[in-house]
Amino acid sequence: MTRPDVILIDLDGTITDSIPGILRCLREALPVLDMQDLTDTELQTWLGPPLRTTILERYGRSEEELDAFVQKYRAHYFGGGEYEFTVFPGMADLLADAGASDSRLVLATAKPIESATRVLARAGLIDHFDFISGTELDLMRQDKPSIIRHGIENVGLTVDEAFAVMIGDRREDILGAQHHGITSVGVRWGYAEPGELEGAGADHFVADAQALRAAIGLDN
Repeated sequence: MTRPDVILIDLDGTITDSIPGILRCLREALPVLDMQDLTDTELQTWLGPPLRTTILERYGRSEEELDAFVQKYRAHYFGGGEYEFTVFPGMADLLADAGASDSRLVLATAKPIESATRVLARAGLIDHFDFISGTELDLMRQDKPSIIRHGIENVGLTVDEAFAVMIGDRREDILGAQHHGITSVGVRWGYAEPGELEGAGADHFVADAQALRAAIGLDN
């Protein structure tokens, strides 16, 4: 692939393996919903989609229950759980090279911007990025198409004019890219369920960081 104008990349499941911290903090908050019997496998499906979508639409809970759950979850997650992660092999070097290239490097995550910024800073990766696009603490801009648009526009381009690529591990990343007619790359080391990325129609699939380099033109 020719190197894009904008490289958008997801965080959890794509750059960082954050399952340990997220699952622990979800479990701390589940009693609020009386759902503490959920298995780790069931909880892992919560990674990717906005919590609003999961709790309101999938489980049919109320706005009040959502608010109570989010407050409890954030108390544990922002209290230390967000730092329970590792960076996937090869991704630190890839991001350093992407940041040094003539492409704009944008984080596009469903995580709150403040938390994503702290995670990237802790990982020593924050300086590689031109912009951090994510959700707000008031749960605004939760959907991936809005997050992608926000990221592209804040590096001085428009969705219509930019040659952009979205990299992620869940269907939301792929569908968000399709919404804007931009190229998508699905990474196979993340949290997608079997067949999820194929079903979403990702343009490219990569099994490791070296293959991702080739897919976004960083091996040229």
